[in-house]
Amino acid sequence: MNIPNDYLCPITLEIMNIPVILIEDGRSYEKTALERWLINNNTSPMTNKVLKSKEFIINISLKNAIEEFREKQTKSQHNQEVSTALEIKTGALPQKFKDKKYCQLLIKICLLGDRYVGKTSILKYLQFQDQISNKVYAATVGPDMATLHLNRLFKNRYAVSIVLFDLPGETKWRDLWKSQYQCHGAILVCDVTNPKTLRNIEESWYPALKEYGYDIFEGVTLCNKSDLTEDLKDEIYKDAEQFSIRNNM
Repeated sequence: MNIPNDYLCPITLEIMNIPVILIEDGRSYEKTALERWLINNNTSPMTNKVLKSKEFIINISLKNAIEEFREKQTKSQHNQEVSTALEIKTGALPQKFKDKKYCQLLIKICLLGDRYVGKTSILKYLQFQDQISNKVYAATVGPDMATLHLNRLFKNRYAVSIVLFDLPGETKWRDLWKSQYQCHGAILVCDVTNPKTLRNIEESWYPALKEYGYDIFEGVTLCNKSDLTEDLKDEIYKDAEQFSIRNNM
């Protein structure tokens, strides 16, 4: 993740921990760097004008923004490290990972979204990978399932099995499958050529997940069928991003 320039101290050119505003010039600096500067200088680090006052105050809003950025940066780095080290493979856990010396983890993930957004194609791709055909799938009428696993031990001690559920896309039947919402992770799928599918995620699928699912789960919004639209700046992408941000995805 690129560090926004506003988060960098003009003196050290490093990301700030405690940003403070020098009242006289209205600029933000790292507190310790500004204190060192003011010991030996009576001018602004940015404008070079003589300071009548050396008073400064903590920039609380900037401090909060930087802390939030650091959290996202740490999570992004962790996800990148994990994604380069681990691969999702089709099928049940290999026998070598079923040894009692390894901790067994079973992760349940649900695919949620309207009919024809491509959930079944996603499940079949993960299930069969490069063996998948261009077959057009019918709408799912009952929960479909794929068994997957990680190709290596997670943190060198956890053997991870993954069960992926594709729930029917008819919102009127959502209460029938409410027990299936109890999952560790959810992939909320919308069709970028049909904005209504994103609205239904916001108004129906996600509220149902919150109501029937676990108190704590990981979620991600997936904008599917991007190959069917030429404009990657379509409003639906912005709306999906805002929805994800609002719900800490």
